[in-house]
Amino acid sequence: MSGSDGGLEEEPELSITLTLRMLMHGKEVGSIIGKKGETVKRIREQSSARITISEGSCPERITTITGSTAAVFHAVSMIAFKLDEV
Repeated sequence: MSGSDGGLEEEPELSITLTLRMLMHGKEVGSIIGKKGETVKRIREQSSARITISEGSCPERITTITGSTAAVFHAVSMIAFKLDEV
């Protein structure tokens, strides 16, 4: 073990793509989408996560968030913050 500093080495970052699906009520989805889609667009840009929301007029819709672990965490945090405002 040459170059070891007490056995503590940083582990390389894993490139994992995470997909998270959330079942949300229509009112919640509306606040996430925002006027003309501005809120979801901002969340996509700031988190770098791919976010899709199922179509339909049913009372519940599926929000899918895909990306790196950090991107998904950031997007979910932003969504939770937005839902807390409602």
